[in-house]
Amino acid sequence: ISNIPFPFEVTQVEEIISLYRLGTIRNGYRTGATTFPFIDVNGNVRAIQVKQFDKGNHTTGTDFLHSMIRKFLEAKGNTVPEWLNEYQQNDLKVSCLFGEHLLTKCPLNPVALVEAPKTAIYSSLYFGLPDNPKNFLWLAVYNLSSINYAKCKELQGREVYLFPDLSKDGKAFEIWTKKAKDLSVEMSGTTFIVSDLLERNGNDEQREQGYDLADYLIELDWRLFRNIHENNENYEPPQQHYF
Repeated sequence: ISNIPFPFEVTQVEEIISLYRLGTIRNGYRTGATTFPFIDVNGNVRAIQVKQFDKGNHTTGTDFLHSMIRKFLEAKGNTVPEWLNEYQQNDLKVSCLFGEHLLTKCPLNPVALVEAPKTAIYSSLYFGLPDNPKNFLWLAVYNLSSINYAKCKELQGREVYLFPDLSKDGKAFEIWTKKAKDLSVEMSGTTFIVSDLLERNGNDEQREQGYDLADYLIELDWRLFRNIHENNENYEPPQQHYF
């Protein structure tokens, strides 16, 4: 609303908060941090990532709510509940896509996959909310290496666009291109399209810093961007491979 060059309308930010069930840490060492819940297609909360940002919207700290709860209880000398002990024994905490719960609410939308929840939020605000079935439904996998069949199986039958982050040696693009090819074999009837938008436009400094789609979008006036996007009926994001 206020810490970016082109602030969004309050109502749109509120709608995004409601759609993705975003929250805020109210006290403690992560006061003011944003919570990103990973909610599966059945409405189960699998994990809640906690990220702290500075006034330039750069990440200054990352945590998970289950870890914070344990630290709080132990600091108070309280007993850690059995559910938390059992949860922490899971090898995999982030076991679904960020925004996965919206798949049933938006059954006709093409899906766009990015690494981080923050990127999904910015992209949804810039490209348009998924209340229009022509707009992307933006989901996030959590990080570069966590895209796999177990997380993506709920995308069966959808048209899926992948937007890998930039990396110094193009490794991120290479990894996601291979993953898309593998997933297309495992998920017959699902279309995977890997965008080369960042690869074609990124400079050496941006590659070094690992720019993602949000880093580009934040510098643009969302009103102009969305107007161009919504009025271009033949819009198709740059891509490298169809699978």
